Amino acid sequence: MVLIGGTFFLFISTLAANVILDPEQVFGTGLYSHKANINERVLRLRQYQRQADSVDGLLFSSSRGNLLDPDHLKKGMGLSHFASASMSYGMVSDYVPLLEYIVRDKATRAIKLKHVFLLLDIDFFGRPSWTNSNINSFLPPEISEESAARFWWRYLTAFQYRLWRDVIREDRRRTEQARAATASGAVDARGQIDPAEAMAGIRSPLVQQEYRRGWNAVRPDLDRQLALLQRLAALCRDNQIRLTVAVSPLQAWNLDLNGRTEINALTERLSRITPLFDFNAVPVIADKDEYWLDNSHFDQRAGAMMLARIFGTGADVGWGELRGEGIGDGRGGASKRPAGGVAAPRAMNETPLEDGPPH
Repeated sequence: MVLIGGTFFLFISTLAANVILDPEQVFGTGLYSHKANINERVLRLRQYQRQADSVDGLLFSSSRGNLLDPDHLKKGMGLSHFASASMSYGMVSDYVPLLEYIVRDKATRAIKLKHVFLLLDIDFFGRPSWTNSNINSFLPPEISEESAARFWWRYLTAFQYRLWRDVIREDRRRTEQARAATASGAVDARGQIDPAEAMAGIRSPLVQQEYRRGWNAVRPDLDRQLALLQRLAALCRDNQIRLTVAVSPLQAWNLDLNGRTEINALTERLSRITPLFDFNAVPVIADKDEYWLDNSHFDQRAGAMMLARIFGTGADVGWGELRGEGIGDGRGGASKRPAGGVAAPRAMNETPLEDGPPH
């Protein structure tokens, strides 16, 4: 009886801790301020749902997109209400289900989706997807094939003591910082991206160089992700949504690790599906540390240069080659495309992807 009572108490305590502390922020209780282990897939869907009537443009990206100025994006994309769907280690396996949901939802709303900006991580394209692989990366039931019961049961019953502790510690730290800022009269500069805030809570393998080395030149999910990119382009074309695609710049070590020829060949394949801006063809900032926050994320200045090139709002510095221009009509479709709509990628054995140098 004691054992049963103890087990029941542990079970109830686990449920309560998960709901009250909410490490992944899926329950929305909001009792603790933190970014300990946020499920950004759920967060982005909830954010869209709160502003669904007014959103007319989206950014899809990994955490690298956090340093793209939203005001510059909004203006360049010709939008009235821009929404970010950036997420740590985001991939097309995250973007397509969310875009499908939004397209369906917009069918009944007065304001339609006009423009999608897609920032692709070429070094991770085709790698094993982070989607649905960790407790902070499961897609919400509205956009996945998983039942709502299974989704919520997972988050109710997960025993995650370390994360509960981290939530409490971070909430305490944030409270103390807020009090100190109030006492000193400090005010953050408005309209500026705070790099520390943009990168806060990012725990994905994007910033782990050793993790990358283990994945070097292994792209077992490439065919599926190519098909998903085709699906995303077709969704935009069929629903009169303008699609702008850019490939994230990489640091020199990352280009060498993956193999520059491999990166170029894979970018070429993607450009046959949709036109894109390639910021690695001429690696202007690859070996300039002053443009990087860490070994993966470019900074706000680099982001501004990218957007200036894409939207034609700055001087041409020879960075950002437009590839696949001949197939695009600016709306994710194609002016000269084969039957079936979207240009098909080559088979795997037509364009071998070179391994990076051994390390």
